[in-house]
Amino acid sequence: MNFNILSVDVEEWFHPEAVRHRFPFESWPEQPRRVAGNVIKLLDLFDRHQAKATFFTLGWVAGQEPEMIREIVRRGHEIASHSHLHRMITTLTPDSFRSDLRQSIDILEQISGQKVIGFRAPTFSVVKETFWALDILAAENLVYDSSIYPIMHDRYGVPNAPRQPYPVFSTGDKRLTEFPMPTLRIFGKNIPFGGGGYMRLFPLFYTAAGIRRYNKTGQAAILYMHPWEFDADQPKLDMGFVQKFRHYHNIKENLNRLDVLLRIGTWISFRDYLEINKLN
Repeated sequence: MNFNILSVDVEEWFHPEAVRHRFPFESWPEQPRRVAGNVIKLLDLFDRHQAKATFFTLGWVAGQEPEMIREIVRRGHEIASHSHLHRMITTLTPDSFRSDLRQSIDILEQISGQKVIGFRAPTFSVVKETFWALDILAAENLVYDSSIYPIMHDRYGVPNAPRQPYPVFSTGDKRLTEFPMPTLRIFGKNIPFGGGGYMRLFPLFYTAAGIRRYNKTGQAAILYMHPWEFDADQPKLDMGFVQKFRHYHNIKENLNRLDVLLRIGTWISFRDYLEINKLN
């Protein structure tokens, strides 16, 4: 059986790095909240495919939408941390990162009733300059991270990082496993395919081929997405042609595209994958 890993980065439409400069924290309560409705769309689709996922959730969002968190848990999915306030780790000190992480974990565990064991950094901001964050994740008793993208990108990326799950921290009884985001090796370069904008911008057959290539070699592909990427009715921001294309392209078709991809193999959460493979 081919197991693949399904994940959702649960944030509002005004949280992505491309638009956050327009929405300072003080303005967040004034913005229309849309995340819960879009999460329900995804939950219903996952149910149809008997798929389970990890929902990397902002602590702030959980505090605003506690019933959404409980519904995710009721349907059998995992809750993990996506930080509290969606600040890139590159903008934080170790102390402020630890504080933000603890705040997110506290609220997520209180609402979900689950122990949080996983983390994904906003905008994949575990990069060479912030590898210190991995030590903090391990010290805070997290079991896995999925924040490193082994590509070149204008906002993130560690091009020379391993392309398969690997231990990044192990001492005593503490062990942290890294799940790098998926890439295809093409003409000597790592090319992303695993979700988010890549799932919307690249042809559907490319993403499907990437999943099948991973499975052919006995590896699990990872898909990730954001609820706002399925919301054609979200407020549209004027951000220039290139950024507008990157941000909004194929949103109307994205749920249908995901429906096709979920037919490839069996989709499970990070927690379930760790248990099946006894990685921790």
